[in-house]
Amino acid sequence: MTQLGVRDAGAAPSHARLRLTLTLQYRNQAQLDRLVEEQTDAHSGRYRQWLSDAQFDASYAPSRATYSGVLRSLRAAGFRIENTFENRTVIDASAPVAAIDRYFRTSVHRVTEKSGSDYLNVRPAYAPAELNGALLSVDGLDTVTVVHTDHLTVARGAGSKLPNASNSSLFGPVSSATGYRGYAPRAFSVGYDLPVEHLGSNSKPYDGLGRASGIAIDADFAESDLRAFLAYFKIARTGPATKRVLLHGGPAPGDGSGDSVEAVLDAEALVGSAPGTALSMYEIPSLKNASITDLYNRVVSDNTVDTLNSSFGGCEVDIGAKTVEAWSRLAEQGAAKGITFHASSGDSGGSLCANAPASSPYFVAVGGTALTVGTGGTWAMEVAWDGSGGGISTVFPLPKWQAGTAGTVDRGRNVPDVALDANPDTGIAFYYTGTWNTNYNPLGGTSLSSPIFGAAVTEIDQFKNGRMGNGGSALFGAFKTAGYGSAPTPVFHDIVEGSNGPYDAVEGYDLVTGIGSVDAWNIAQNL
Repeated sequence: MTQLGVRDAGAAPSHARLRLTLTLQYRNQAQLDRLVEEQTDAHSGRYRQWLSDAQFDASYAPSRATYSGVLRSLRAAGFRIENTFENRTVIDASAPVAAIDRYFRTSVHRVTEKSGSDYLNVRPAYAPAELNGALLSVDGLDTVTVVHTDHLTVARGAGSKLPNASNSSLFGPVSSATGYRGYAPRAFSVGYDLPVEHLGSNSKPYDGLGRASGIAIDADFAESDLRAFLAYFKIARTGPATKRVLLHGGPAPGDGSGDSVEAVLDAEALVGSAPGTALSMYEIPSLKNASITDLYNRVVSDNTVDTLNSSFGGCEVDIGAKTVEAWSRLAEQGAAKGITFHASSGDSGGSLCANAPASSPYFVAVGGTALTVGTGGTWAMEVAWDGSGGGISTVFPLPKWQAGTAGTVDRGRNVPDVALDANPDTGIAFYYTGTWNTNYNPLGGTSLSSPIFGAAVTEIDQFKNGRMGNGGSALFGAFKTAGYGSAPTPVFHDIVEGSNGPYDAVEGYDLVTGIGSVDAWNIAQNL
């Protein structure tokens, strides 16, 4: 048997212990859906009326009786409860394989892959009748990793694609390995007209000060790299020091794990353009489904960040519909509280599979372009990046806020929503492991476009003095109100050139660049 590139090694030892993450169904789901829809509708009496934790728990979280009932059932079946949450949405529990097989009427096997061995339930799992529809998903029966980060570097020796400009405020140093120059954060902040380029009544820029941004990742990074990156570009970090929230023990600290490349890319792209935001790193040891579920629940349970970036994803089919739905419901809880979730649409290019978590209607799906800036960094042109992930969800229907937009396909949620610079040829100047790292400099992928979008959101939040909530709904609302605008006040830049293989960039919405790239300052005026 092979599945997802793994080989079946037979039934798992009965005494082997697995840790599971169980996500419970909400109460009053239809009412919650309507609430979140109305919270981003400027004509609704509930517009921007975000729920507190207590309000969400009182109306929509699983009841105390349901939560306690699931805990009793698990304990009686031989599970050890590892963690519970105040929002009564998720339970972490562990048990030997024998107990798990009995309880869920399944069969867990050992499987092998290139990176080692994992577990996989080879028969579908069924919740016991006593839980009576309480569970939405159970993660951890399948520990095969199918989610990956989305960053890419240019080919060595390919030659520079960016101007050999001496303006260090717009460009980084030339890479000795590739001959390329990467963009500086200011190229993005000017190119996308981020609020940081504008002054408030206190004569200070909207740099995200007073707002909080989160990054979800399976790695850590060295703060010294971020400090050196900011210092080179003369960017003063006005926000507080980075906060780290470790789940399941967290990853190796600093640059100690492979995806630390991703962690520092996210931090440099986000803080480089929004140096006032309070950055929280939510760190897990690996991108396994159960760990991601726990991470998202921790974010909405903590309710301390206004935005959360996920520069990773995987094909919906490979992840599994129930897990993808659980991530979406957790993001919906965040949206009800005003938190904006956003994620990379993927670097799959010609793949027809929509990437999750970006495919959730409660995530902003951020695709990729190749950005060209003019004198002073102003937006000059953009074309679709051929690696930009896009497609139609097979899990989620077309959300109401996308419906009616010319170019959308009505058989499922359309991905992406917007697109920003991701082409490695026009990527970011990247400082890593104490140097302008020749293996990765410059760096691109939708792992770059998503944190740049996060910088835009945290600054818009500062300007509006409050959270954005469900960002896709808010953005499409602004688009339907203002369209693309006209110079000098565009709201979005319509990307009409380029392709990712199956889909072409065309006028209006398309499955490569969504409704286009942002003029964040003008969007802020239209929210």
